[in-house]
Amino acid sequence: MKVIASILTGCILLVGSAYVNAAPFEKVVYAKEKTKISLNRETMIYIMAEDQGWQVVEQCTRSVYYPDLFWRVTNDQVEAIEKRLKTHLKKLAEKKAEFVPEDLENYKRQYIGYTLNGVSYIYGNYFPKNAKLEVDPIREGVVSCRGDKRYWASLFNIETFKFEAIEPNDKLVKPKGAIDPNVFPPDEPPAY
Repeated sequence: MKVIASILTGCILLVGSAYVNAAPFEKVVYAKEKTKISLNRETMIYIMAEDQGWQVVEQCTRSVYYPDLFWRVTNDQVEAIEKRLKTHLKKLAEKKAEFVPEDLENYKRQYIGYTLNGVSYIYGNYFPKNAKLEVDPIREGVVSCRGDKRYWASLFNIETFKFEAIEPNDKLVKPKGAIDPNVFPPDEPPAY
């Protein structure tokens, strides 16, 4: 495994045999890879493995997607999305959209690719870089089940090369198979 850091630019990173031109003081980590990186740089981008897809997309306070297939995104795809996302968020701010996330430097993120009904997407899961997490974002999807808009997602369509959604955690989504508490009167618990 190679790790290359550019002292002059403050940018890196090579993990494995490919790289992403990350912003200064960022590095990219691949889920489930054993790394021995001891750089004093904060990990900001996590490229998730295929078997972690459900953990990333099955959220409880934003839309849940049920893909046909998960796949690992490439460094080039992440680099393209990161550049495109900055531009897209500026446009949302100019349009005074209902939800516009803070500066991307305030967020860590997880990326997973998936195919749904023959269309390929890249899903981005964003969370505050200073959040006290109960999971290791290299190994598990970060899920927040509260209406905290500092947690949000992007859905990027590869065919159209456009974002289809920038969505905050702001609604309760009943996970598949969950019992809806509104169906049962408060004094009658559901029979199992």
